[in-house]
This record gives sequence, C-alpha cells and structure tokens, in this order.
Amino acid sequence: MKEKREFNPTLQIDPEFERQIPPLTDDEYKQLEENIVSEGVVLMPLIVWNGTIVDGHNRYKIVRAHPHIRFDVIEKDFNNRYEVLAWICKNQLGRRNLTLTQKRLLIGDQYEAEKMAHGASDGFRGNQHNKSVSGQSDHKAESGKTRKRIAAETNTSESFVKRAGQYSRGATAGEEVSPGFRQEVLSGKIKPTQKMMWDIARASPEERKRLIRELRETTGTPPEEDEPRMTAQDAVQEFEWKVTRVLQNFDNTFIDWPQLITDEPYRAQVVATLQDLKQYILHIEGGTHYEWDREARKISV
Repeated sequence: MKEKREFNPTLQIDPEFERQIPPLTDDEYKQLEENIVSEGVVLMPLIVWNGTIVDGHNRYKIVRAHPHIRFDVIEKDFNNRYEVLAWICKNQLGRRNLTLTQKRLLIGDQYEAEKMAHGASDGFRGNQHNKSVSGQSDHKAESGKTRKRIAAETNTSESFVKRAGQYSRGATAGEEVSPGFRQEVLSGKIKPTQKMMWDIARASPEERKRLIRELRETTGTPPEEDEPRMTAQDAVQEFEWKVTRVLQNFDNTFIDWPQLITDEPYRAQVVATLQDLKQYILHIEGGTHYEWDREARKISV
C-alpha cells in the first residue's frame, strides 16, 4: 500500500467513513482539543484516501477551528472503498478502549466490508439463478476464510464474527431509513440486542422504521446509576470470549505436550479432568446449573 505525506491540505469528509468511528464523548473531544492547542501541532498524521479522510475526523475538525495549527497527512492507496471501511474498523479495534457493542459492530463491519471487497455477499452476488453452484461455493469458501482470519485477529470465534456481521447489517439497514441510528448504537444511547438488529436487517423499509421507533422507546432511557451497565446480550458475548480463550489455552497445552493426547495414561487423566466440564455443558443444555465440587478443585497459591 503506497503512501505519501502532505501538510495542511483541504480534505473531504465521507459520511460513511466517519460513521464507522465510535464517537468521542464530550470530555474526550475537549481533552483532545486542549492537547492539540497546547502542542500547537497535530502530532499524529491524518490518514486520507484520494483526498478523503480515513482516520482523523476529530483532529481535522479541531484544526479547522484553529487554522494556525499545522497537521500532516499521509495518503494511502486502497483498491476500493470497501478496503477503506475494513481498514478503519481494524484501526479502531486496535487503538481504543471499546465497549462490547462497539467491538461487536466494528468486527461485523470489517467482516461485511471484506466480503464486499472480495465480491461476496451472503455467499453470492446478483441473481442467484444466474450463478453456478461452484460460484456460490467459491464465495462461501472465501467468506469462511475471511471469517476465520478475523476471528483469529480479534481473539473471538467464527460464530461470533458471523453474528457480528448480522449485527452490522442491522445497523446499516437502520441507518438507511433513520440517519443517526448507527451513532446511537455506537454511543450506547440505544442498546439493541442481536435479535433486534437481525430483525431490522431483514425487515422492509417501513417495518424497519417501526422497529427502530419501538427500540428507541424501550431502550432509549439511560440506566439508573445503580443498574448494571452490561446487558444479558453483552454477558453472552463476554462469555464467548472467555470460552474462546480457554479453548486456545487447551490448544497451546496439547501443542506443547502432544503426549497428553497420544499416550493412553495421560489421555485418561485429561479426560477425567474434563468430566466436570462435560457435566457442566450437559446441565446447561438441560436448563440447570451444574454444582461442581469447588472445594475439591480449590487451587492453592
């Protein structure tokens, strides 16, 4: 990807690019402005593509209000706007402390953008009757590879990335009929569940408007101070991350010590150790909580 530097040019703002970025709070924006004015220069260059801001929208707004402040620009070369959108998501995921909803939406946006960049959408594009079976399979295989890579990059799972893509489609569909919807989700002003967003994604334009109106009425009220900030859906997402980390730890152990699987005596001990986990899963499937022996498994430090 080629890049070149410029100083204080006039830049364009693409609303879709800007909407990808979780908004700063008033305090965060004020602190950023104070830092820039105090330094008298923007220390971090703005990233642009064909003269359009990719990263640095808030910094650009600040320097326009203080035109004496110098800023640098790095021009990057992307093949299409979907590559830009994917880059913005990856950049935000790596740079900021994000809420669970923001992370889910950015991962979903990256997945959807990369599928479009590869010419895939839900496994195929265009009229399905004009697509060969092999063509559909190729697109599905490509989407699967993309999903697997993003899951590895973000320390999540393929199923999480797939659901995040559905969440992203709901945000995009909602934005089409109700501008500002996406920023309301990113800022936490409204808190749609996975199912709500998927319903919005699949609904007709008029039905979307009704669903969004109901969502604002039911989830738009700020929580009381003593109420938990996480929702049940947030807890499910966090649980998935924890399970993913456990499975990664299992993999690392078996890679380092393959005899734990190949040698029968060690394998028997491993299987015995996993019985509590097996029973835990079976009880959850049955709708009950497994009461494992905490005292017996107490770890000494």
